[in-house]
Amino acid sequence: MPFEELEHTADVKMRICAPDFLSLLAESGNAMSSVLFGDFEKEPENIVLEIEAEGGDASELTVNFLSELLFLTEVEYLVPMSYSLTQDGNRVFGTVSGIEFDRAKHAGGICVKGISYSGLSLEETSAGLELTIIFDI
Repeated sequence: MPFEELEHTADVKMRICAPDFLSLLAESGNAMSSVLFGDFEKEPENIVLEIEAEGGDASELTVNFLSELLFLTEVEYLVPMSYSLTQDGNRVFGTVSGIEFDRAKHAGGICVKGISYSGLSLEETSAGLELTIIFDI
C-alpha cells in the first residue's frame, strides 16, 4: 500500500511510500485526495492543469507541491487522479489530471486547510522513500 493513515489527535497524519521522489509526490497527492474526497468511483480524467513547485530541500519541495495541489483543488474544483512530473534540481513541474468536483460524488472527505511542517519526516528506505506528513484539518 503506497499510503496509510496513522494515529493523530487532531489532524490527519499519513505515511506515504514510493520508490523515487516523483512517485512519492504523486502518492502524496493521492493520499491528500483520499482525505479531501473520500472513496469515490474512478472516472475518465477530463481536466489537465499545470503544476509547479520549488523548495530549498526535498521536504520543503514536498510541502510546496502539496500546497499548490491543494490550491488547485480549491480554485479549479479539481479532483486530482494522476500526475506527469519532472524534477529539475529543487523544482518540480508538470501536469496533474483529474475530474471536476461534484458534491454528489466527492463529498465524502474532510476539508484540508494546509500542509504542516510539524512532524514532517522524509527518509530513504531499502524500498525507496518514506514520508510522514500531517494534513491540517
